[in-house]
Amino acid sequence: MDEPKNIPFLMRRVPFFILSALVAPVALLLLVIYWRDLDDDDLRFGHLIFSVILSLFFVVDLLPRGMTQTVLLAFTITCVWFITYIVFRGKKRARHNKD
Repeated sequence: MDEPKNIPFLMRRVPFFILSALVAPVALLLLVIYWRDLDDDDLRFGHLIFSVILSLFFVVDLLPRGMTQTVLLAFTITCVWFITYIVFRGKKRARHNKD
């Protein structure tokens, strides 16, 4: 898969992966800032899901062990599933409407 040439350097796949692995909340903030510059929905939602999951790991590591950590983990996983369902459902509908 080729990436569009007009996206910022930090939003390309490899630099974004490295940034997310090192400092996930910053990558999530950059994603929000450059959201309109990313034209491809696959790239947008792939970056979104990846950065949310890594941000979750980053934040959960900072929280004390116990109920707060479990609730935050369950809430984030539910949100990621919901976003993934909406993305794939929208693509399925768009493909169905083309036929």
